[in-house]
Amino acid sequence: MENKNRLVLLDILRAIGVMLMIEGHTIDAVMSPIYKDGSSILFQFWTFFRGLTAPFFFFSAGFAFVIATVKDKGEVLTVPARAMKRRLRRIIVLLLIGYGLHMPLQMFYDPSAVPQSAWDIFFIADALQIISLSLLVILLIALFTKKKENLLKSYIIAASLSLIIAPLTEPIKWETYLPHLVYPYLTFRAGSFFTFFPFSGYLFAGAAFSAAALSFPANDRARLLSKNFKRASMVSLILFVLFFPIQLLFVSPYVDYWRALPAVNFLRFGLVTSIAALVGYLSLQVTRFPKILPAIGKSSLTIYVVHLMIVYGSPVNIGLAQLLPGGVHPIVAVLIAVVVMTLMFGMVYAIEVYRSRRRRLAAIIIGDVTK
Repeated sequence: MENKNRLVLLDILRAIGVMLMIEGHTIDAVMSPIYKDGSSILFQFWTFFRGLTAPFFFFSAGFAFVIATVKDKGEVLTVPARAMKRRLRRIIVLLLIGYGLHMPLQMFYDPSAVPQSAWDIFFIADALQIISLSLLVILLIALFTKKKENLLKSYIIAASLSLIIAPLTEPIKWETYLPHLVYPYLTFRAGSFFTFFPFSGYLFAGAAFSAAALSFPANDRARLLSKNFKRASMVSLILFVLFFPIQLLFVSPYVDYWRALPAVNFLRFGLVTSIAALVGYLSLQVTRFPKILPAIGKSSLTIYVVHLMIVYGSPVNIGLAQLLPGGVHPIVAVLIAVVVMTLMFGMVYAIEVYRSRRRRLAAIIIGDVTK
C-alpha cells in the first residue's frame, strides 16, 4: 500500500500542476485587458497564484524524472541504458516541441521572408526549453553519481546555486557576448517567460526530494516524503521572511522583481512544498483515487502542447486568443477555462481507452499465435 501511496502522491502533484497550467493560460489569454487591473487585490491574488504554476509543474517534472530514471542497486545507484536512451529522447523531443510552437511558417519555404520580430519570438526560452535543459543536467548528475547521499547533495547544491545565481546573471548584457540562440536562456530582457536561473532550481529541488526517497524504506516512503515536504516548506517561508526586506533595498532595483529574486522564489517554493506535503498526507488517508490521475501525468506533454494550441494558437492554427481579441468578462473566462480543462481530460480519457483496447487486441492476437 505504501508504494502505491508514493505513486499516487506523484500522480496528484502532476495532475495539480496540469490543472493550474490550463487554468492560468486560458484565463490570461481570454480575459479582457480592462479587467487586468494591477490595483485590484483580487487580480493581484490571482496573478501571484498563477505564478505558482510553473514552479509546481517544474518541481513535479524533476521529481518524476529521477523516480523513473535512477535505480537503486543496494549501495550503488545506476541509470539503465534503456532508461537513459528514453530520457535523452524525451529531452530532445521537449526541446524540439518548445521551439516548434514558436516556429514561423515562412521558415519552411522562404526563410529570408521571416521578419526579425518572428525570429525574436522563435528564440525565446519557454517552459519546455528550460525543462529540457534542466532534465539534461539532472540526467548527467545521475550518470556520474553512484551514492545516494552524493546524489542528494548534488541536486541540493544545484537547486541552491540556481536561486542564488539568478539576481547576479540577470543584469549582465548577455546579448553582447552570446548568440541569439543562447542568451534568452539567461535573461528576461530577451522576452523569455522563463530563464534557466532561477527556474531550473525547481526541477533540481524536485530531483533532490526524489533522490532522498531512494533512501527511505519502501513501506514508509510516502509519509517520510510528506514530512520532508513540510520541513522544506517551513524553512523556505522563514528564509522568505528574513531575506525579502533586504532584497527590496539592495537587489530589486537591478533585477526582475517577481522572477529573479531568491526571496520571492523561497516563498513560491515554500507554497509548492506546502501543497505537496498536504497532498502527501491525504494520499496516506485515502485508499482509492480516480484512475485518470496517473493518465494525466503520463499525458502531461500532450496536454501542454494541445492546450497551448487551443488557447494561444500556433503556426498552423488560430487559438482562442485570436478569436477573442477584445477578451471576455472574468466569469466567462473562468467558464472557458473549465471547458478547455474538460476537453483536455476528455482527450486523456480517449487516449487511455484507445491504449486499453490496443493492449486487449494485442493479447488476443498473441494468444491465437501461441496456440
